[in-house]
Amino acid sequence: MSASASVLWRAPAKINPFLAVLGKRPDGYHEVATTLLALDWCDELEVRVGGAAPAELELAGPAASDDIPRDARNLALRAAARAGASTGVQLKLYKHVPSQGGLGGGSSDAAAALLAIDALRGAFASAAERAAALAELGADVAFFGAAPSGYALCRGRGELVTPLAAPTRAWWIALLVPAIGSPTAAVYAALATSLRAPNAAPSVPVELLELDEPTARARLHNDLEPAALRAVPALARVRAVLDGCGAAHWRLSGSGSAFFGLHGDPARAAEELAALRDACAAAGIALRAARVCRPLGRGVHPVDAR
Repeated sequence: MSASASVLWRAPAKINPFLAVLGKRPDGYHEVATTLLALDWCDELEVRVGGAAPAELELAGPAASDDIPRDARNLALRAAARAGASTGVQLKLYKHVPSQGGLGGGSSDAAAALLAIDALRGAFASAAERAAALAELGADVAFFGAAPSGYALCRGRGELVTPLAAPTRAWWIALLVPAIGSPTAAVYAALATSLRAPNAAPSVPVELLELDEPTARARLHNDLEPAALRAVPALARVRAVLDGCGAAHWRLSGSGSAFFGLHGDPARAAEELAALRDACAAAGIALRAARVCRPLGRGVHPVDAR
């Protein structure tokens, strides 16, 4: 490896087709059972190594909002430090995925940072050590770095990743991201004390994305959505617009604020998205994004090396 080298990685967004909260653990975290699907909507992270200056982060791009920290609080910089690169690393993050949307952008960026630095410097002695580092950084971080198909079942806090085969059925995912954030901590704080009876863990429909459109839509589930509507009342207005426009099948992704709908036909996905965008505008609901995505078929990944 040369004294100075750089790589460019892509860091995808995700949705949660199914998310069940099983209860609160003694350590204060919540136990979950969830499926995650990576989308072809990606941030880009340029990682350059060389020199001895403190690690630094530059943010750019249409979703580089003010709420994203530029200092050591940023998860990508924390990932760099976990990979042993608190100095001699420069990160340039081109944000396309909105923050606080339940789309996993920050976690994906962190996975890309850690794996890129590992590729450049050989930061970890084994795959197990690398996987442990990903899990330490956060629940979704592990998914983005350990699901080669871009689809997985995650348990524990979300850090226990079981990769699944990529869906063989073609899907188009319509997404609406309101111009409001949905803080994860506030959503979990608003959860009902008991979501289900003890030992009544639900069966996770890992086959959901192989089902026909009506059946797959009926199996979409998110225990966090009612809590998010309580924690962020403005989301309830979005939910009302969806329900009023015949889009009751749409679900919140993760802790929000993004909502998504599954479609087996791209034209119908675009048509419904346009109608919902217009309905939101008529209701005075501002949006950060409205787009149709496809399953990416992979997690974070390098684009090139220079």
